[in-house]
Amino acid sequence: HCAIKSPEDFATFSESFGDDVVVAVDAPLIVEPARRAEAQLGSVYGKYHAGAYSANMPFLEGMNGLAGPNLAKLLKAKGFELDPGRVTKQARGRFALEVFPHPAHVELFQLQMALKYKKGLVACRRIALAQYQANLAGLLASELPLVLDAPLVREALCVEALIAKGKALKNLEDRLDALTCAYVAHHCWRHGQAGFRVFGCNEHGCIVVPRRIG
Repeated sequence: HCAIKSPEDFATFSESFGDDVVVAVDAPLIVEPARRAEAQLGSVYGKYHAGAYSANMPFLEGMNGLAGPNLAKLLKAKGFELDPGRVTKQARGRFALEVFPHPAHVELFQLQMALKYKKGLVACRRIALAQYQANLAGLLASELPLVLDAPLVREALCVEALIAKGKALKNLEDRLDALTCAYVAHHCWRHGQAGFRVFGCNEHGCIVVPRRIG
């Protein structure tokens, strides 16, 4: 657990894990004019309602959303490789992957429709968040059980957390998404190229989606 307030904070935090680390970031990292990641992703996951808004610099600037591209520059300066093609099975080195939780959930939880926990009536969001907690807890229990020993992880996955309102409920969403990202980072490292699919390209920007193994 840490208080990350800026791309600089995150880059420094990521570097603190040493020479062998994989981080997964839920934000556009490489954004060039010819980026096709979202279009390719939508052609596969649109039917699951798990597509993403197209990332381009004017859009991100208007949304005050340049943290991702800024983070990419900082991570590269610290020796992180942003090309997912370099992530082989249990590879040594520093890697950073752009991910998007919704298609990851479709694959990892074997869903027929993306979980609707971001928008809508609070009661409906809580139902989706409860499903999110249950699915994520089951995945971690089967593959990374020691993670469940962490107090903050248990807190995010407990039923009582769903009582939250307003900013606290948004904070729960963010913590669950952070756990998803961390799991995806480990999954990609553990299985290498067999464990994920890349949408877009490294030159213009890409999104990594995990493949469920087994």
